[in-house]
Amino acid sequence: MKRTLVALALMLGTQTCLAAPSKEEEQAEMIQGLVRIVGAQAGITLYCRKAYTIDDTVSEGLLRTVRPTLDKAIGHRQAQTAIKEEGQRLSKEIAEIGAERWCADQRELLNTDGIRVFLD
Repeated sequence: MKRTLVALALMLGTQTCLAAPSKEEEQAEMIQGLVRIVGAQAGITLYCRKAYTIDDTVSEGLLRTVRPTLDKAIGHRQAQTAIKEEGQRLSKEIAEIGAERWCADQRELLNTDGIRVFLD
């Protein structure tokens, strides 16, 4: 599962770049990816249950793995702040495109990556 989380974190946090990223850029992308995983799981829990069945064991497992990793990487307070900011960003995104579309996108993305948070 950790390998899947790392791949997902990199995918979610990667910025298009022509040059090879530095170690600092790679770490920043990884942290952003971890923050996005936490935000996405919160969004899925809050918005997607109306349309889909969520596997709480998988969702909670992601959070149990990601959250301590994030705290270790940047510290608990900074992680809290980053998660709060991500929540605000995500709320705005969901409001703009609609919860139904956002949830469908998340379901497609996670199913493509083999992460079975959505059961149906």
